[in-house]
Amino acid sequence: MSSHGYQMGGCVGFLKSLQKLCREYQPSRVYVTWEGGGSQRRRKLYPEYKMQRKPGKLNRFYEDDIPDTEDNKKHQLITLLNILKNVPVCQVYVSDCEGDDIVAYLCRGPLRSFEKVIVSADKDMYQLLDDRTKIYSLYRKKFITPEDLFEEYRIKSHNFAVAKCLCGDDGDNVPGVKGLGYKTVSKKFPMLGSDDTILLQEVIDYSSSHRTESAIYKRVSEEAEAVRRNWYLVHLDGSMLSADQTKKVDYTVDTFVPTVSKMSFIRLLVKEGINDFDLEGFFYDLSCIEGLRHASERQ
Repeated sequence: MSSHGYQMGGCVGFLKSLQKLCREYQPSRVYVTWEGGGSQRRRKLYPEYKMQRKPGKLNRFYEDDIPDTEDNKKHQLITLLNILKNVPVCQVYVSDCEGDDIVAYLCRGPLRSFEKVIVSADKDMYQLLDDRTKIYSLYRKKFITPEDLFEEYRIKSHNFAVAKCLCGDDGDNVPGVKGLGYKTVSKKFPMLGSDDTILLQEVIDYSSSHRTESAIYKRVSEEAEAVRRNWYLVHLDGSMLSADQTKKVDYTVDTFVPTVSKMSFIRLLVKEGINDFDLEGFFYDLSCIEGLRHASERQ
């Protein structure tokens, strides 16, 4: 609660989480990707996509489950966006696309050769896990590696998108095949746990050739068209971004210079009534970011 009497826990919680991750993981770069109104391409493929999705709580970054009104949530997001302009964090926003697609494009494109940590609460990101990419789960508060994913689901990360096409995603309103969850998928399609990259069509063909052996195989073969559509809804590799959108991402990343303005940061904290924030500790923990030590202070 701010000294002005309204909730700022989500905003402060985000900053504290950022500080904690920088302190523990020591990243040389930090990127924050924002939702840009959703993917028009996916909605054209399936108008019901994310139609019933409830807005995520900003307070998922905070220890306490404090209810936010929509107006308060928007206020906290705008405040957070302005605060982050004064720290060495590259914010990436592109209209008419999803933040997940930007993350996927960065992982598969400009940052593919870097060691990376994706900070997310979304299982969609599991498909991006590889030997250079792991995930910090906000809900589970632990790092997830490709080995962790396989141990839990018996599915390899490079085949996770195929599994998701079969299981669907209730949160995004993507219907899966009835009776299929990840555990059942791993049992019925053990090839998804192999080191080979399995094509969705291979799974459909396998189901068709074994349809008399199981009701699951029969359903998959009968719902092949919907399962193929799901691939375009759930698969993340940056291909849902247009050429213009990828240019905007590239420009933002290429021209970003890490800088810091403590005075502007303090003014925003005072304006919002955010007291007892460890400013010096925050900037000290972010000093791991590449180029910051050479950045000039903007007053």
